[in-house]
Amino acid sequence: MKKVLKVGMAGLMAVSMFGCSSSKEEDNTKVITIGISPDYAPYESLNKDGDIVGFDPDMVELFEEYLNEDSDVIYSLEFKQMDFDNIITQIQGDQIDLGISGFSYDPQREVEWSDPYLGSSQVAILPADSDITSIEQLEGRSLAVQTGSTGEKAANEVKDAKISGLKSVQDIMNALAAHQYDAAIVDSGVAKNYVNNSDFIMLDTPLLDEQNFIIAKKGNTEMIDLMNECIKKFLASDEYADLCAKYELTPVVSE
Repeated sequence: MKKVLKVGMAGLMAVSMFGCSSSKEEDNTKVITIGISPDYAPYESLNKDGDIVGFDPDMVELFEEYLNEDSDVIYSLEFKQMDFDNIITQIQGDQIDLGISGFSYDPQREVEWSDPYLGSSQVAILPADSDITSIEQLEGRSLAVQTGSTGEKAANEVKDAKISGLKSVQDIMNALAAHQYDAAIVDSGVAKNYVNNSDFIMLDTPLLDEQNFIIAKKGNTEMIDLMNECIKKFLASDEYADLCAKYELTPVVSE
């Protein structure tokens, strides 16, 4: 767990563990490209050195080890950085193989879904001086959400809410800190991270309970089967419990 993933300053679209390339096979090496949006701490974010850090990068590093344990193929897992709402489009266009970026299930997303690897929920986060104390009081308020997220879907269920979609969670939180919105609807793990490190509060009652998954192109069951094998090993490992505790995220029960 000592390696980190570098972001090239010249081109922030491509990020990899061992270099940068599109999905391909060369000799006995198979490159699996993964779309990621590192603005979603503690799942994934950039540190001061431009490295991608968080639960998902740590998990992917373990997955690469699992895939290379007993295989004639050498697997290399590479990240490509992009906006969250572009990941599915890139998957459908065969530009990347997988999406790993805190994805929660939505039947309207035309992709293949892995087994779940984390529990999650969508919650309201507010400035520390907010007078809102319950989800009922979100009615008629201005709410910020990440475009294309299930937080957007949850916000649409709030009566008379004025909803604004922004591309990045960092933009959302900056706007919320400046009181441009009454609240933001984000993943509970993300909300806890901001509450612990900034001047925000969150409502404990979730607007939507969900789980996190890995996604692939519709019909690419081979890739999903490969990821499910890794998820099964991951959930049964000591590292899984350690990472959930480290990043304060909710584990799922391994069958």
